[in-house]
Amino acid sequence: MDRLEVRVSVTKLLFSLIVVIVPLSIVGLILTGRSEKSLDNAIGTDLKTMAKLYSDDVSQFMLDRVNEVMAMATDPAIVQAVSSAAGHSTANQDARTSAAETAPATRGMLGNNASQVLRQRRDLDPRLLRVVATDANGTVVAATHRLAISSYAQNELWQAAFNKGQGAIKIGDILYDELTKSYYVTIGVPVSDPASSASIGVLSAAVNISGLLSRFQQSQIANGARAMLVNDNGVIVSGPNADVFAHVPSPEFATLHDSLGSPQGSQNGWITADLPAGRHLLGYANTGLKRNYENLGWLVIVAQDERQALAPTRQLAQFAMLMVVLGFLMVLLLCVYYYLHHTQRFAHLTEEQFSKEQQSHAATV
Repeated sequence: MDRLEVRVSVTKLLFSLIVVIVPLSIVGLILTGRSEKSLDNAIGTDLKTMAKLYSDDVSQFMLDRVNEVMAMATDPAIVQAVSSAAGHSTANQDARTSAAETAPATRGMLGNNASQVLRQRRDLDPRLLRVVATDANGTVVAATHRLAISSYAQNELWQAAFNKGQGAIKIGDILYDELTKSYYVTIGVPVSDPASSASIGVLSAAVNISGLLSRFQQSQIANGARAMLVNDNGVIVSGPNADVFAHVPSPEFATLHDSLGSPQGSQNGWITADLPAGRHLLGYANTGLKRNYENLGWLVIVAQDERQALAPTRQLAQFAMLMVVLGFLMVLLLCVYYYLHHTQRFAHLTEEQFSKEQQSHAATV
């Protein structure tokens, strides 16, 4: 009378567990799978946003430098110096240019008003390493420094910027300056005649971009993610332990190219990719510079290892999966127990029936 006993039929208990645990386990499996996909989507969206921010910074930096050089090219002192040089006689120019290519710049040119304006601009912005103004013949008319040559007529960037008098803004490839220990690009902007708007010369500026590239050389930017600047040929322009002169191919870009066809032409987004280092989440964004500058087909990629990205919630997901497995295991064990118990319960009836059949057979005989 002091004990409270609850007796439940094994059949009813097994049926109840099957009705309750099995559906809940299936729902748990579905929810766990969906939660991982949802978390992947959230992290991928964050990586896409980071890539877009980095690409906007790259685009804005380069466009600001171009606008700065354009402002110098429209300075009245520069235009006056180029116009005065363009008004000189151009007879036998080819012969004079060939001789001038090896002649050092004169002190008089460095002391003119235009050169002083260029040096003032360089002092105001340390990112301007060197600035040179030339006339329509490529002859230097103003500069911030002493030059080894006095004509740029044979320079490919100068020819592209002058464009046979049509004028076009051009940006050169990335180079390295040993004196300042910095990466730079040369921006060529045509100098236009105020009256006719025709190109009468070119202003070339070597711009330091080391600060821009250093943003991509960090080992990680957030929770193990890493950002890299990649060219449209798949070579890393700047990234952790890599620069443009290393010519290191980007496996992330190759995966994007295989999955999307052309990352440059696709919308900003993210994908899940299987890389040699494991499964990664990749966010990417196009800088858009290639529309105006053919050699700047740059793409920003932000990559993060999926296991590292999901680490904060992976234990919870594993615990939920363990509970589902334990639920199925409990039902399986109860089914085995029920089967064995049911077999033992009716075993004596089988033996009794067998003995009766033997006795009946003996009596008949």
